[in-house]
Amino acid sequence: MKLNKIFITLLMLVGVCTSVCAQKYQRYYPARDMYLFGVCFSTVDSTVYFTEIKQVPNASVERGTGFLYSRSSYSNQLQQYFKNIAGGNITAVTCYDQKRSKLEKKYSKMRQKYQKKRYVVKYISANDFAYNPVTYSEVEEVNEKEK
Repeated sequence: MKLNKIFITLLMLVGVCTSVCAQKYQRYYPARDMYLFGVCFSTVDSTVYFTEIKQVPNASVERGTGFLYSRSSYSNQLQQYFKNIAGGNITAVTCYDQKRSKLEKKYSKMRQKYQKKRYVVKYISANDFAYNPVTYSEVEEVNEKEK
């Protein structure tokens, strides 16, 4: 009977320590520079638009998976830009990587894929569109102010 109480107490201590460590574990790495490019296309048009590869400073990245924080926000930025320019129903996709060389390979592969399918490929210059960084700490500050 006494051994069961010791075992239960030890198990509870391990549980408390685990939960305290988990609370201190940060889900996102500190903000870092990332490289991004975007692709826009419409389902009713045969034109595909590519942005240039741009370095975005202070982007947050999730630990473990390496996913860019708030990836949809970057795609929404591109989608809103394009809707203001051309209007219509547009789908926007944003690709990213920490290494520019890896992203350049992906960029050329996607561009070639659309050219082979006989899409008209056009480019959006860096002067016309640039991504604004979305960081985890900024979103947390906004969430704290709303509470």
